[in-house]
Parts: sequence; structure tokens; C-alpha cells
Amino acid sequence: MKKIVMGFAAGALALTVFSSSAFAAVTFDSTTGTGFVGKGDVQNALGLNNAQLQKEAADLKFTYESVDTYEITVEWTTGEGTRGEQTHTVEHNKTSSLTSDINSQSRTAKQINGFNLNGLSNTIAEGSIPKVGENFPGNSGHKVTEVNLVSSTNTYYVNGVALD
Repeated sequence: MKKIVMGFAAGALALTVFSSSAFAAVTFDSTTGTGFVGKGDVQNALGLNNAQLQKEAADLKFTYESVDTYEITVEWTTGEGTRGEQTHTVEHNKTSSLTSDINSQSRTAKQINGFNLNGLSNTIAEGSIPKVGENFPGNSGHKVTEVNLVSSTNTYYVNGVALD
């Protein structure tokens, strides 16, 4: 069984995975899109043995998805001078492809030991988060008074299968 430990270091997310059979590490900096995925994590996710991983390694595609949930408070004043306040929950989704290359040990006949993640590409963001003082989208006259990040989830994929 795997245990996932998440922590923030210098504003960047680092994910470390511990396996009961052997130590394997996935590290990732969400700001730069750089890190490392061990071959065991890829094999477990895709159900590959060593020979299959060696054969398919060049065709593997890595992606990163984040979902940030915000609570946004807005205020308004009606024509009669009545003030109102409401809090909205808004999600901001972002999906990125990760450029990668194969990390191998030359002393063991190019045996793959993992994959270097070299950066983000083709990032698609859905939704935007308004700033304090701006109008809340779609609500004429509603001014944003507070924006709070409530939660963040991050998922890493290889060929569309989550690395967990």
C-alpha cells in the first residue's frame, strides 16, 4: 500500500511516494514542471513489467492537473441603499503536458530507472479568479471583497493513468 505525503517547499509542490516493497520517489515542482518519476511508479500505474517498460518508454506521455478551490465574497448595494453579501465557491482547473526524457543507467545496458520531467507545455486553464475590488463575473454591481484559497488537489498522470 502506498502512502502519499504532500508538502509545500519554497512555494512549489513536492510529492513523495513511499512504497512498502521498495522506496520509490516522485518529485515535482509545479512552478517549473520539473522533477523525476521512478520506473516503479510508472510500472505500477500501467501494469508493465521491465521488458514492456523498456519497449514503451519512448512513447509515454506525462501530464499534471491541478484544481484550486476558492471562496469569493462579494458585496453589492441595491438602488434603495440596501447592502448585500454572498460567498461563492469557484474552481480553477489547470492541465499541462510535461516534457520528459528517459533516465537510464548506462552501466547496466541502458536499463531505465525513471523519467526526468523537464517542464510544462500546452497548459490549458479553465476559469479565472477575480481579484479584490473587481466586479464578480456575471453579476453586475457585485464587487469582490475577499478571495480565499480553500483547497488544492494535484494529480500526475502517465498515458492518462494517475500515478498514485
